[in-house]
Amino acid sequence: MNKQLPLSFQAPEFASFDNFIIARNQQLLHSLSDEQESLIFLWGEKGCGKSHLLQAVTQSYQTAEKNAFYLPLDLLAELTPDMLEGMEMMDLVCLDDVHAVSGHSQWEEALFHFFNRMRDKGGRLILAADNSAVNCAIKLPDLRSRLSWGLTYQVQPLDDPAKVEVLKLRASQRGLVMSDEVAAYIMKHTSRSLPKLITLLDKLDYVSLAEQRKLTVPLVKSIIYSV
Repeated sequence: MNKQLPLSFQAPEFASFDNFIIARNQQLLHSLSDEQESLIFLWGEKGCGKSHLLQAVTQSYQTAEKNAFYLPLDLLAELTPDMLEGMEMMDLVCLDDVHAVSGHSQWEEALFHFFNRMRDKGGRLILAADNSAVNCAIKLPDLRSRLSWGLTYQVQPLDDPAKVEVLKLRASQRGLVMSDEVAAYIMKHTSRSLPKLITLLDKLDYVSLAEQRKLTVPLVKSIIYSV
């Protein structure tokens, strides 16, 4: 079934538990790995790793040849609520950016009924939002209540040393060697937002490959201060 799903919604190949820096999220990782936990709600600030975790769970199921689907609801403008019909037949559904449906009555209603069908079928549902289920802006009371039924975790953001660890790991996976000096320069001269750091790494990877240059401070400087 998962082979028929839109390619744009598939979990990226790079998202895995192996390249997620656990830091203070040990118990969360344990619960995500436990298939007996049928409902989990993750929340936290942008860039804390919620999407990566949902994609990693999806990837692990697909690798095991189980039916799993990752859907980012921030694509609401491109989606219609009826796409949830039949999705309860999946072994796992990961719904990201649940806050995006807040105030959209048709989506809230559809999500409520999907939740019930998923529970009845015994499938696993993992959701993520920018706020806790209790404090989210969902208008439909029954849906807001159901979002609180399972385990709830706040994804703890990474500190600067952990972000450096992420950068070095991601660089290594791309065949780049990031020295301590380069990592320290990046952390001192750029935004410490993890999504922006990864975007910078994408640019460095491209330029390094195109110009056949090693990852050095001068290369980083040329990218950071380029217009």
